[in-house]
Amino acid sequence: MKCPNCGGEIGRFELAPDCKHCGVNIFYCQQEKLLSQDAKQCELEFASFRILKAKAKCAFIGGPLQILRIVAMFAAIGVIFIPFATLRAELTMFTSKITLSAFGVYQVVSGGELNALISLKDYFPELFTAFVADAALFLLAFLMGLGIFIALVLTFINVTKSAKACCALSAAGFALSIASGIVSMLIPRAAQGTFITASGGAGAFALAVVFALMFVLNLLLVRKNVQPDIDPIDIERVKIRKKIKAGEITYDDLPLPVFETEKEEEGEKLG
Repeated sequence: MKCPNCGGEIGRFELAPDCKHCGVNIFYCQQEKLLSQDAKQCELEFASFRILKAKAKCAFIGGPLQILRIVAMFAAIGVIFIPFATLRAELTMFTSKITLSAFGVYQVVSGGELNALISLKDYFPELFTAFVADAALFLLAFLMGLGIFIALVLTFINVTKSAKACCALSAAGFALSIASGIVSMLIPRAAQGTFITASGGAGAFALAVVFALMFVLNLLLVRKNVQPDIDPIDIERVKIRKKIKAGEITYDDLPLPVFETEKEEEGEKLG
């Protein structure tokens, strides 16, 4: 065992409370050293937490643009439940309805309506092609919305880069939604002369409006170049912590506190 103060060697059977080399109380010195190390560790670790907190605040509630962007995202989720197009077949012993929306797609997959949709290919190929094209555009627009959601979740990593990604995805989603709306308007024409009643819904154009709003909000964020308010000292603390993890330095090499805050410096001046 070595003395925590001077590093002098202490024998295993030397039970004196004080170091024979420097005279300090070994127990209290050891406790003081451990408490000092804990204080340094807390100072460095809480710096990482404060940086993450500042980034998250800037990304999600740092201003009206960020808040409106979250609201627009929830609006997009609601809009995909509005029908983009509807097919309804009514016969004497048979009734079937297929709706192109988030809930409608779930019903088609889980309720067995998929076979009825596929059967249209043999009897009404023009109607089948138009409806499948609209469904493909709907799914692609949904994927653009999903990409925007993922970019929003990861906004705290870099606000500007996330906004740029959302701009690109919003532009693509807008174009796909408009194309879907146009195809939805053509579906009733393709159903003319058949026993199927077809109608286009407002879902595609409503989603296009949400994508346009999302594009504008993210473009404004890119131009504004929003950055989180991070204390430069916290950045230095994180760098020191990385060096400790890499084994370049130890807590014993650091002063206490590792970095003095402005409040501490002002207190020393007043004292």
